[in-house]
Amino acid sequence: MPATARTMSSSSGIHARLDKFFTAALDFVAPDRADALMRKWAPREQPHSSITDDRMMAMMADAILLSADLLVSQPSASGSTAFDRLTRSRGKVSSIDAAALAALAKARFRLLRIQKTEADGRLTVHDILAGETLAIEGADLPPFPLEIPIVARVAVTGDRCGYLIGAVTPLDQDALAVAQSHAAAGGKGSFANARWAEAVYTHVVRHGTVEIPGLNRPPADGNEPGLYEEIDEALYALAQDWAALAGKPPSQELMLRARRLADQTRIFDALDAALTARDAKDELMADAFECIAAAQLETVWLRERGGSVGLTLDIIARTLDEAIATRGWPSRIRLLFDRLRPRPGNRQTSNSDLPLDRLVQRIQGLRAKTVAQGCTEQEAMAAAEKVAELLDRYGLSLNELELQAQPCEGIGIQTNRRRIAPIDECIPAIAAFFDCRVWSERAQGAPLRYIFFGLRSDVTAAQYLYEMVERAFDTETAVFRRSDLYEEMKGDRRSATNSFQIGLSRGISAKLGAMRAARDETIRSASGRDLVPVKSAMIEEEMSKLGLHLSQRSHATGKRVIRDAYTAGQEAGEKFEFAPGITTTV
Repeated sequence: MPATARTMSSSSGIHARLDKFFTAALDFVAPDRADALMRKWAPREQPHSSITDDRMMAMMADAILLSADLLVSQPSASGSTAFDRLTRSRGKVSSIDAAALAALAKARFRLLRIQKTEADGRLTVHDILAGETLAIEGADLPPFPLEIPIVARVAVTGDRCGYLIGAVTPLDQDALAVAQSHAAAGGKGSFANARWAEAVYTHVVRHGTVEIPGLNRPPADGNEPGLYEEIDEALYALAQDWAALAGKPPSQELMLRARRLADQTRIFDALDAALTARDAKDELMADAFECIAAAQLETVWLRERGGSVGLTLDIIARTLDEAIATRGWPSRIRLLFDRLRPRPGNRQTSNSDLPLDRLVQRIQGLRAKTVAQGCTEQEAMAAAEKVAELLDRYGLSLNELELQAQPCEGIGIQTNRRRIAPIDECIPAIAAFFDCRVWSERAQGAPLRYIFFGLRSDVTAAQYLYEMVERAFDTETAVFRRSDLYEEMKGDRRSATNSFQIGLSRGISAKLGAMRAARDETIRSASGRDLVPVKSAMIEEEMSKLGLHLSQRSHATGKRVIRDAYTAGQEAGEKFEFAPGITTTV
C-alpha cells in the first residue's frame, strides 16, 4: 500500500531557507562541469542547420537551467554534492538552518503526477516510481493539466512536509517513457538518482518537451496562457479541461461547450492552436484542440444538414484557401481541416425506411400540386388535418425503438422579407402542430429565414403547411381587398390590410392550436400512446448537438389595429382548412 506523507502546516521560514540554500549551492558547482555537461547535451543526430532558431533558443535555455539544477545534486568522485560542500562551509548554524540543509542533502529527483491543488499552494502528488503519495507545501506553479507528469527535486523535512526545490520540468509522452524505462529509475542511492535525472534531462534538452509558461518557459506578459495568448479564453479553458482527460472520452458537458464555440473565428483558432501545440510538443493540448475542432466542424455540418446556411463547411474551406493565398497562413492548416471535417456517406435506404420515404414523397407531391395553385385558408386547414392524419398513422405504426431511430433533419424557409410580418406569428403554431422546433436566422442585410427542425416527415409537412398558409394569406388578402369593408376605408387601406393580416394570423394560430389539442386527444384515446414526449426528447437531444444560442422572441402586444379589419381577418383565420384531395393510405 502506498505510503502517505502527513500534511502539516510548516513554518514559512523553512521554505524560504530551502530556496536560499539551493541558490547558494550553485556557487559550489565548478563552471567547467556545467560547460562539459551542456556540450554533452548538444544534439548529435542532426546538424545545427536543421534546427530552427526558436528550437535552438529553447535548447539553450533548457540546457542552462537543467545543467545547473542537476549539478548541485550530482555527487563528485568523492561522493559529496554541492549541498554537502555548502553545509561544511557554513559551520555552526541555527537548528532551522540545519534542518533545511539536511533536507537539501537528502533531496531526490522524483517523477510526480499532481493529484490535487489547493489555493494556498499545497499539492497532493503521486510519486509514479515509488508509489508514494506526498504532501507538497508552498508550491507556486502555473495552472496546467494535471495529467501532465513532472520531474522535480523534492526535499522532505523532519515533519514529513515536502517542498519542490529547483527546476520543475513537465514531460511529454516520449520523455515520460524515458523516465519510466531507464535502468536507474526508482534507484535509492544519490548516484542512481542523479544518473536517472541526467537521462531525463538529456532527452528534454535534445528533443524538447511540453512547454508551460511560468513552469519551464518564461511567463507570458499579462498572465496570458503563453503559446495560446491570442486564443479565445473560453476555447483555451475548454482545451485545458479536455487535455486533462488524457485521451478519455469527453463528457456531454464538454461536447456542448465545444459545439457552442462552433463559429468560424474559433474554429480557425482551434485549428491553429492544434498546430502550434504540436510544434511545441504539447501533445495533450494538441490532441485537445484537434478534438475540439472536430466537434466544431461536426456541429457546422449538423447545422448545415439542419437547414442553416449561415456557415457551411464549404465556406470555411474557401475562407481557408483565401487566407493561405493572400495572408500567408500555412497550407497545413487546410490539411488539418480536411482531415477533421465530417465526410458522411450517402444515406442508405433500408426496407424499414421505405414507408417513411413514401410518406415524404407523398407530402412533397402534394406541395407540387396544391401550393402553386393558390388556396383559401379553409383549404389550407383541410390539408393540414389530412397531413397530420398521415403522420399520426405512420407514427403509431412504429414501436418506440423504431420511432427513436428516425432521423432528425431541418428545412430552411426563405421568406424574401427583411421585416417581421403578420404571417410570422403563425410560425410557432405551424412548428407545434407538427412537433418541430423552429428558429429564425438572418445575416445583416439578408432576408429573414426560418428553420424547421424535427423528424424528416414532420419538417416536410411543416414546410408544406407554411407554404399553404403563405398562399392562404395571399388569397384571403386579395379577397379582403375586394370587399365592401376595404372600399369604405379609403385613406387608411394600408392599415386596414395590416389589421386584417394580424387577425388572420391569430385566427390561423388559434385554429392550429385547437386542431393540435384535438389530434393529441384522438391519438391517446385510440391507441393509449402519446408520441409527443418521445419525439420531444429525440429532438432536444439532436438540438443539443447544434450548439445554438437561441433566444425567445416575443411578439409585440397591444398593436393598434382597425377593429373591423382585424375581426374580418380573425374570422377568416378560424375557418382555415388545409387542401383537400389527400388520401390517408401510406
